[in-house]
Amino acid sequence: MIRFSIIVPIYKVERYLKTCIDSILTQTFSDFEVILVDDGSPDLCGKICNDYAENDLRIKVLHKANGGLSSARNAGLDIASGEYIIFIDSDDFWDDNTALENINKNLTETKADLLIFPAKRYYEDKNKVTSILNIEVERRKIVNQSTNQAIEYMLQNNIYRAAAWNKVVKKSIIDTHNMRFKDGYLSEDMDWCGDLLVYCSKFDFYEKPLYMYRQQRNESITSKKTKKLVADKIYMCKKGYEQGISMADKSKAQLLLSYYAYEYAVTLGVSSSVKDNDTLLDMKNLQIILNYDLCDKVKQVNRMKKIVGYGLTRKFLCLFVKMKK
Repeated sequence: MIRFSIIVPIYKVERYLKTCIDSILTQTFSDFEVILVDDGSPDLCGKICNDYAENDLRIKVLHKANGGLSSARNAGLDIASGEYIIFIDSDDFWDDNTALENINKNLTETKADLLIFPAKRYYEDKNKVTSILNIEVERRKIVNQSTNQAIEYMLQNNIYRAAAWNKVVKKSIIDTHNMRFKDGYLSEDMDWCGDLLVYCSKFDFYEKPLYMYRQQRNESITSKKTKKLVADKIYMCKKGYEQGISMADKSKAQLLLSYYAYEYAVTLGVSSSVKDNDTLLDMKNLQIILNYDLCDKVKQVNRMKKIVGYGLTRKFLCLFVKMKK
């Protein structure tokens, strides 16, 4: 069996695609397949994919009608044959050509269901790189703990977030639970990562930043904090809250709810443009989720809410996010 299936959803990234693919093909570890999913891209992406496939037998190319990021990832999952699944967005790239080799060593040792690695934000126009995930992590507190202890540590230290692209997932977990990304939503990573918390038992962490997350690309599927994005995120948080409070395993439920509490707090900060009454009402009614505050950032938001109220807290978070841009 192939060790890794690396799935690359592709749409209107002609300028960046070669950088992405080259960062995979130059890995020192070679037991992988690359699945390039051309999601109906109108530029030269399809030809670029075909050219690469002609020169490397590890590359599979799938051309399909445009269906969005979830559809492209799902199409890649349908034909993947690796033991582990990795996603990389086609405008991003890996900045460590030994990463797969070292990740493979970790997984050989721990046989983890899910491995997480740090990432960096890459601002091309400013030639600037900043850290996304906390890399001051004690790996042993993830690897050598029970399932719930490992999850609690990751949530407390802001390690586990709603991103598919910084995770290596055992394909048998995906297949057993028929996991697929939900079509039509801009927050497709959120419940996917929530489900992984529920289904995975063994976790691991690769300490070196690997993923370069390109910022401020206007054509990016996920670059704009649109009204729909916020509405979709609130919908996912609401769905996650309902899932958590109905779970029989109350310890795992507390952890799942803490995961969604962080995502809810982040969403409040980008909600200034929302005018839809249903979304606003759902957002306000869901504030109870902030009580599941394992993460310090959620604790701070919850404390503020209790002092100044929900409305002022939301306004302050929106202002804070705008000032950081």
